[in-house]
Amino acid sequence: MIIAVVGALAVAAGAALQERAAVSAPFGISQVHLVRHLMRSRRWLLGLVLTGVGIGGHMLALVHAPLILIQPIQTTGLLFAVVLAAFFGKRRLSVAQVLGCLAVTAGLIALLTALPMHAGDPVLTGRETVLMPLVCVGAMLMCVLVARFGGASTRAWAFALAGGVGFAVTSALARFVGVGMLDDPASALRPLTVLALVIGLSGGMIVQNSYRTGHFTLAYATLMISDPMSAAILGVVFFGERLPDDPLAATVAVAGALVCAVGVITLARATHARGRATGAAAVNTGPPTAEVRAEAAATPPPILGSEPPMADEDAEEPVSR
Repeated sequence: MIIAVVGALAVAAGAALQERAAVSAPFGISQVHLVRHLMRSRRWLLGLVLTGVGIGGHMLALVHAPLILIQPIQTTGLLFAVVLAAFFGKRRLSVAQVLGCLAVTAGLIALLTALPMHAGDPVLTGRETVLMPLVCVGAMLMCVLVARFGGASTRAWAFALAGGVGFAVTSALARFVGVGMLDDPASALRPLTVLALVIGLSGGMIVQNSYRTGHFTLAYATLMISDPMSAAILGVVFFGERLPDDPLAATVAVAGALVCAVGVITLARATHARGRATGAAAVNTGPPTAEVRAEAAATPPPILGSEPPMADEDAEEPVSR
């Protein structure tokens, strides 16, 4: 679990450093010039290294612990992102952000305390090796289909749900491949490894589209909740991971999951509200300040080179302060 927490911290720190480098780039430059600008930034390169270390830590944790235990720990990345944004911006957390951090922390502690700490090695039959990714890809396609025929809010949660499922199945396949590598490192050179990368990258692109709908709060909260839930389902159904069998432990686990979900939603709403407020202030006062750039560290960036979200009749109203 310690490795998973350290990995989440590294990913959050890497994202914060990369975001600060990206928002400092000149406006209106081409993608080629943007890449060159970022590659010359020591901060961006350090962020890239930290992100790689964090992902590696997450993969390593998955090899030694069950999905149902490790995947929820990645929610701590949201805590670290919020705290790092406040640190870089030299400001205090809002009351809502503090309450959200406390709720996520308390919920995770309760959840991890109640869940079984150990599980056997993941085993997939030949049929399950095809069935698990096929079912998950089918679920992702269904979500994308729903998004295409809905408004902005529907697109936000549907795309984010598809991304959460994609990240979950990527972690599940990574656990299966990683455990096999302990006995035979050459087992990494199997089609499942390529499939995991393709699904993970596809999930990431789908999530970026959910952020473009103008409903960041709904999208990010859906992603943070659907990812560990989907991973838990995959772990129980395909890997035989155990749920709490004691009624008290099961109650604590459910309560912890609910409290954690409430904390994620609170953090997403509070951080997005403050980001929109500081962004509006930047429009009125000129170029973005250090605090505005730091605020962006807690908000995942849109697709590079994409147009801003289009207005929609059911888009979120600005949050008044």
